[in-house]
Amino acid sequence: MSRAAQIGWWLEQVNAARRAVETAREERGRPRVSRPIDEERQPKAKRVSSLPSTSSQADIRGATISGGQDEERRRLLPAAARGGAGGLAGNTGSGSPTAPIAGNLSSSGGAQGGGAIGRARQLAAGYQPAVIKVVSYARGVARVTATGQYVQREEAALETHDGRMLGDREAVADEIKVWSTSFAKRAESQDVAAMRLKLHGVRDTPAGRQTYEKAMVAGFEGHRYAYRLDATPSGELEARLVVAMAGSPKERLRVREERVGNAEVGFTQCRLNIRSEATVKARIEAATGHPRHAVSVDPGPTTHGRDGVTYRLNKLIEKGAVVDDRGKVLSNVADARVAAREWGPSLRSQSARDTMHLIISAKTGADVAALTDAVRAFLHDRFADHKFMFGVHTDKQADGHIHAHAIITVRNESGQKIHPGRETFREWREVYAQHAQAHGLKIVATSAKERASSQSYGPKDKAIVDVAERPRPTREARDRAYAADPANQRLIHNARNRIRVARANPIKLPASKPDRRAVNESVAAWRTLAREHPNNALAKQMFERLAMAQTLGNVLDMIGKRVDHFTKETNDMPVTSAQMTKDLRLMNEAVSRTSDLLDGETKQQFREASSRYLETLASRIDLQRAQERGAQELSRSEVEAIAGVNADRLIARAQQVGLKEQREAVSAERIVDRAVEIERRQEARGGIDPASHRELGVDRAIVANSQQSAAREAREAAAAIEASRVLADHPAQPLPQSLLQTDAIVALQLEQEKVLQEIDADKAEVQATKGQRII
Repeated sequence: MSRAAQIGWWLEQVNAARRAVETAREERGRPRVSRPIDEERQPKAKRVSSLPSTSSQADIRGATISGGQDEERRRLLPAAARGGAGGLAGNTGSGSPTAPIAGNLSSSGGAQGGGAIGRARQLAAGYQPAVIKVVSYARGVARVTATGQYVQREEAALETHDGRMLGDREAVADEIKVWSTSFAKRAESQDVAAMRLKLHGVRDTPAGRQTYEKAMVAGFEGHRYAYRLDATPSGELEARLVVAMAGSPKERLRVREERVGNAEVGFTQCRLNIRSEATVKARIEAATGHPRHAVSVDPGPTTHGRDGVTYRLNKLIEKGAVVDDRGKVLSNVADARVAAREWGPSLRSQSARDTMHLIISAKTGADVAALTDAVRAFLHDRFADHKFMFGVHTDKQADGHIHAHAIITVRNESGQKIHPGRETFREWREVYAQHAQAHGLKIVATSAKERASSQSYGPKDKAIVDVAERPRPTREARDRAYAADPANQRLIHNARNRIRVARANPIKLPASKPDRRAVNESVAAWRTLAREHPNNALAKQMFERLAMAQTLGNVLDMIGKRVDHFTKETNDMPVTSAQMTKDLRLMNEAVSRTSDLLDGETKQQFREASSRYLETLASRIDLQRAQERGAQELSRSEVEAIAGVNADRLIARAQQVGLKEQREAVSAERIVDRAVEIERRQEARGGIDPASHRELGVDRAIVANSQQSAAREAREAAAAIEASRVLADHPAQPLPQSLLQTDAIVALQLEQEKVLQEIDADKAEVQATKGQRII
């Protein structure tokens, strides 16, 4: 095939696409004729005609079909492909003839095809919701290449932004190398650093230690930190710290490296930059009076993220217990893990993003060629000035869906970066649905809140469960060891639970005003549809589901407003405890009647959401009663009594945590027993061949790992039981740091602190109102 013939074929496809777009635009502007809901709305779109046959190999190591870089073909991409991420949604950019797009997906329009009623009609006619997810972001050549090669698995050829086909792993790697010239050169954020603080001349005395504590509080104000005070041989003090670099919203300490000496005789040292060093020293001087020229702040290398916090704290703890900025003692690895979780939100950690991994899904039965055309058109429409590659996977058809993976550069040719938000995903779904319908696929852009649908599980959850239940043939030993490790049981259990809940799809409670507005619109749409088509099962089911979501949202909104009214009452409109009790009784009855209509996850979510409001009001009533009887002080036991259902909930949750940890400890022991038995069987038939020796080594490693994990689970179970006992005896007494060995116990402690803070806030309000003294 000649070069001229190829160019002519491509121009013909482009002109056909443009004509189809104009036809579709005119079609959408005409009034629609009402048809039966289950009738097929449109004929399947005409497929892209194939290239004329050629004797050359089509898919060769990333080359174009003609064997080289086809610059003319790239320049002649459709107009939508040149429009960038903000191009017109109506242009397909696929280079293929397209059929008219069914329905008007905008929020306005006639009753037949626009807004909520139009989307409801399409869903009832068998259309599926458009699903687009960002699975992950990747940074650096190695990680991006691994992502691309994962998408290329099972010999699925990938198509690039300029129409080339990547037929093997080497072609993918070569393509990523070309992309890497535009990758970000910025390093990961400096999140945490080890530091040595020295106040020269301050001796190891009680007064000297107080001076150091004042210096650290002032110098690192707004930063999370942990420290240990050490005495030097000269009798002076110095502080060893781990400090989070991010402080107030506009402050971040920064470390720079500088070379001392030359390449042959010299070394590299870390220093705070001039601004950071000046800020810290000025604060210390103002707080302690110690002159800034006698203050040394020497940082070490920085680390990144929560893992960096854990690593630095563990290094600091090696030489003795440390104290954090909130007075908590950290003395072991478990304490360091807990601290890293607590520090996480304040780190403001940032990693450079080079590519975005997008998944576009369809249900089993969708035409693979049509899906490929639709995905190609969507990508050229939204990401025309980005580099990308994509491929369609059909290996999940048994699970009910096929999907396309797309790897897209975050930065476009102009240097602008993608920052997708909620509105961005809404726009992407609409554009994808338009292209899908133009290629004959029954896909409609709708949102989860319009269907009161719960959050779906992520690909990571699916991967965790798949590895645990179906070990991969090439990594069977590793996957079996992963699934058998008790340390991973909680992770696997949580992933299974998220998948189970998502597949059950309980009604999502519309808690916010936008969510309730969307549900109200959908209720009206599905009510109309159910009346028009009483035999349509989906219309009836969706109307009942959304009507229940509407009821639940209204109940929660009502009790939330009422509780807010009581808790923010002023002296101008006094409310008595009797009035509040009457309202509480009415709200309890409303919640109880509504709860009786529910089951499963929906019932549990509604109870949890409503109980938070009711518990707040119950505590407020108790404080109001104390105020009315003229109480001069509240004892600790009275405060615990006011906590009421809060304390009961904490105790019940602590007991659940203890029972769960006990079950996991027993499970770990059983795994150890099974692993030992397998090891003995292997030893009995060992010594036969090298493969047997390798298997025996793997099994012994599993046994050792399982025994260590079982011991850890036993310690965590004992800690959970002790935490349950402490909370049962004294709900208001903070949990000891030695018991915070699992995420569940840490969550329990955070909930306890929140309850106590609410009680303290209510006490302060009573004191301010009546001038009472509350202890």
